[in-house]
Amino acid sequence: MTGGAEMEDKAPARLSPRKVPLRLAVISLLLGLASGAVAAAVYVAMIELQVLIWHTVPLDRWMILPITVMGGVLIGGTVVMGARLDIEQEIAEARDPKPHRGLRSLWMALGAIIAVGFGGVLGPEGGIIALVSQLSAIVALVLGREAAERRAIAQAGLAGGLAGFYHSPIAGPVQAEGEGEAPKLSLYIAGLAGLIAFLFTADFLREGSLAAMYLPRFDADPDRYDALVAILPGLVGAAGGALFIFANRMLAQTLTDRIPSLFWQPVFGGAILGLICMAAPVLLFAGHNEMHHMLELGARHGPGLLIVLGVTKVVLCAVCLGSRWLGGPIFPLCFGGAALGAATLFFLPGLNPIIGVAAGMTGAATVGLKMPILAGAVMIFVLGGGLMLPVFVGALAGWIVLQMLPEDLTRGGGLAH
Repeated sequence: MTGGAEMEDKAPARLSPRKVPLRLAVISLLLGLASGAVAAAVYVAMIELQVLIWHTVPLDRWMILPITVMGGVLIGGTVVMGARLDIEQEIAEARDPKPHRGLRSLWMALGAIIAVGFGGVLGPEGGIIALVSQLSAIVALVLGREAAERRAIAQAGLAGGLAGFYHSPIAGPVQAEGEGEAPKLSLYIAGLAGLIAFLFTADFLREGSLAAMYLPRFDADPDRYDALVAILPGLVGAAGGALFIFANRMLAQTLTDRIPSLFWQPVFGGAILGLICMAAPVLLFAGHNEMHHMLELGARHGPGLLIVLGVTKVVLCAVCLGSRWLGGPIFPLCFGGAALGAATLFFLPGLNPIIGVAAGMTGAATVGLKMPILAGAVMIFVLGGGLMLPVFVGALAGWIVLQMLPEDLTRGGGLAH
């Protein structure tokens, strides 16, 4: 052989440009299906634990505090064992998969399942992302041929799991790619596959479990006046999202300074959660199943109660996250935004109540997540296309409020802060 031929034989084999996208598409499809199924299994485990705890003990208010404190004790144990990252850090690491992650993701998933089961004011994102990111990293390291492909595979796994949880084949890819960047086609493939796998797996593992995670399905036919006036509940909801960011930052720093023990921080958070929810049990849990009850209370008792419930909900979510209860804020933010948006309706006669609720929910989620595109994508799918206009107005209001906040508070963005 000539020297040139020898060099050609030694060069690493490369796929043709046409084969590389097909290979990545197949991997994304299969990984999306697996991630959606894993996400559903984690979600069902949370529901099972929640039912076991809250349906087998007396429903007296005094039992709330012991349950949430016990949850804090168990979560503290998982933190000591290694569950020390928040969700956004876990996503950032998953986008750039590396070996030797150890058991940290398993401890994070267990801690998140406990947090939801024991009444935490959090969504189930924590446990879902912990295990899905671990699965995605393993597949990416095994099948990825180069750094760019490993990153794309890892993102596809995240997109599949998140799309299933959000019930949105768009929101999952947007979150996996990152705000401001257009998701790749492989992420949409994984997102759609993950959504399908999530729906079938969750229903197979526990019939009726999907109904427990849907936000209330609202519908309305907004006119021009509704769209114009909806900016006010959107801004009020966005203010609730801003309060969440401030409270979360302040509480996390205060707890780190005053309670340096990683074990006792979740216990303290559980005690605060229990004490407040003994007075107002409607504030327990993520909030999507309690939203109708909250709106009924507001209709009976007026805007003052709605404001108190909305503000307290977002603060309790900040307390849980700040004290290392692992989860996501989107459902509590929706509850808080709906309460604050509904409160404005008492001062805006003639406005369709559903318009204000939808705009308030979207405004709060937009600011609290710091991701307008993600919040809008989620809300359109969970609220329905009939409310697209107030969702857009709420996202716009949230974007306006985000521009007014200090840059150090709006940096980053996602599920936890």
